[in-house]
Amino acid sequence: MLSVYCDDLMSKVAFACRGVCRATFPLAWFFLAGFAAGCGSGSDDATAAAGATASSSGPGPGGSAQGGASAGSDARGAGNGGGSGASNAAAPGNGGTSNDPRPFFSFFVTSQAGLFGLPAGEAAPAADPVLGFGGDLGGLAGADEICTRLARAGNPGDSKVWRAFLSTAGVDGGERVDAIDRIGAGPWYDYNGLELAANVAALSPDGADGRPRNADPELADMFTDEQGEPVRPNQQIDNHDTLTGSGTDGRLFDDGGDGSVATCEDWTSSTLRGQQGRPGMGGGGQIPVGHAWPRSANNGRHWIDDHTINGCEPGPDIDGGMGAQAGDFRVGAGGGYGGFYCFALGAISPR
Repeated sequence: MLSVYCDDLMSKVAFACRGVCRATFPLAWFFLAGFAAGCGSGSDDATAAAGATASSSGPGPGGSAQGGASAGSDARGAGNGGGSGASNAAAPGNGGTSNDPRPFFSFFVTSQAGLFGLPAGEAAPAADPVLGFGGDLGGLAGADEICTRLARAGNPGDSKVWRAFLSTAGVDGGERVDAIDRIGAGPWYDYNGLELAANVAALSPDGADGRPRNADPELADMFTDEQGEPVRPNQQIDNHDTLTGSGTDGRLFDDGGDGSVATCEDWTSSTLRGQQGRPGMGGGGQIPVGHAWPRSANNGRHWIDDHTINGCEPGPDIDGGMGAQAGDFRVGAGGGYGGFYCFALGAISPR
């Protein structure tokens, strides 16, 4: 009975707020959603949901055998490689369990509210509630942990293995990793069951379109977050830029050096500054970003690498503009907040 009550509570929270209170009161939304998601963990039929956090004494699921960063992983990213701790022990088929209410849910963009409300985890540092993470996500292990925690808050009972779509350069003896190689074979669906891609090949845009080929048109036009909400809650918000560290093929971006700038030192730096691009033009920098939603029918469409920004410093800029200005080294300088993509392994088709 308790789990039924909690499921109903979560539904009411999501319905009441939708995108409005999440955009206006992001921290309040995150903690309210987290309370609703976890309130039934003591019931017998909520065992799987409780398992998302029970194996970790900290606020995140880093020690869980179902996903996140393992306790023995390098908390700052060196040597985390393509798998990270999230791959060490997964549910059968890496696709979660029968207690997962959305076994198909396998893709989302981290929301600003979700990111900025996260306390420290096993590998990820605590987010600044106003500025976010910047480029320091705690390495791949921390980024994977962030994906896992947000997925479980949005979909109580989720026990899938989640991976951040981020490339690394192998800084300080770490492993070079291409984002496209660490997310499994597909298929991938958003929270609402809309298909992003059936396989890895389908993630590559068809010609100059920039969106995953054959993606559901609604999803191609607007990616969704861990709650199934459009990542852009209204037309006044300009938050398209999404960190990838990758070129258009999903592999490590060529930043003209060793790749450490393109990846914010393998996602461990919130202070690194790269070469500045053309002021106000959204190009010429060293840190690649994709677009979670296309700017127009003709340009600003590539979901992996549309243009570059200048630096890894924290700070959002979602008020609109013409790209990162000279002297602006924030991850959000071109219209964003430092969000990134999350993919799950072994999703089950909703059809």
